[in-house]
Amino acid sequence: GNLCRCTGYRPIRDAGRSLPMVGTDDAHAKRLSGPVPKSPPGDYAAGARRYLRPTRLAEACALRAAHPDAHVVSGGTDVVVEMNQRLRRFETILSLEAVEELRVLEDDADALVIGAGVPLSDIEARIGESPPILAELFPLFSSRLIRNRATLGGNLATASPIGDSPPVLLALGAEIVVASTEGERTIPIEALFTGYRKTALAPNELIARVRIPKPYPSIGRFYKVSKRVHDDISTVAAGFAIELDASGTITAARLAYGGVAATPVRATDAEQALVGKPWSAASIEAAKAEVETAFSPMTDQRGSAAYRAAMVTSLLDKLWADTGASA
Repeated sequence: GNLCRCTGYRPIRDAGRSLPMVGTDDAHAKRLSGPVPKSPPGDYAAGARRYLRPTRLAEACALRAAHPDAHVVSGGTDVVVEMNQRLRRFETILSLEAVEELRVLEDDADALVIGAGVPLSDIEARIGESPPILAELFPLFSSRLIRNRATLGGNLATASPIGDSPPVLLALGAEIVVASTEGERTIPIEALFTGYRKTALAPNELIARVRIPKPYPSIGRFYKVSKRVHDDISTVAAGFAIELDASGTITAARLAYGGVAATPVRATDAEQALVGKPWSAASIEAAKAEVETAFSPMTDQRGSAAYRAAMVTSLLDKLWADTGASA
């Protein structure tokens, strides 16, 4: 029960708080307060299985080219569940968690650039409230324990139609920079997802970083519909970005959804219905009329197709309720 996401944390926390404080001269305390020691590259074998752990991007790309069938992991929050619960096994695992170039986060005048291997908790702590749509994502993304390990690169590479980050990154017009032994190329996020759990990455490519261009939209919101508010898989997720001019006219709109198709997807017809119109309840109604028939969601254990279709339009109502009065 210690790692159950429903129970178990509180008694562990209370037990920890009951312990006496450790003196500053304690060797363990000194190690915890210091920088994380760098790990050397690793190549481990157990029978026919191998675990590869490079520390530089060039090395990782070379290993990817040499082992195109290797299962790539970073934080491991998805694949380890597969291994523990479904007993999946992989002949070769390529771990990117120690690759230094993938753990860079840069915020300048032109863009926010997030390395594919930066843990979500680190992103959350460093960006603060800007952009708001990205800041809204993290508290709803699983639990703190998962965010301490999970990465944007991993959330994109798994290409789940119900992943939490793709709708936000679609709304922000993010660009995905991928690397290989042949160099780097940039993929617009709209072109990244090619089918159910499939991406446009070649077998020898790795996601290196995510680039979010500036300026950020005038209005940006992330919404997640799930059975629990926190620490749950989404039924429907949405990322909305609206750009307004000085007169309050919509100059650009990006409405992205997860959980309504085989891939995360934008409602382009609804976006076009908004552009050129004033930011108003009537404009939202015009977008809703387009989005009602834009998708063909499926029924599963998290929700029926009818429920998902209803959420697609309801979240636009929520967007107006949350932002219309201040526009």
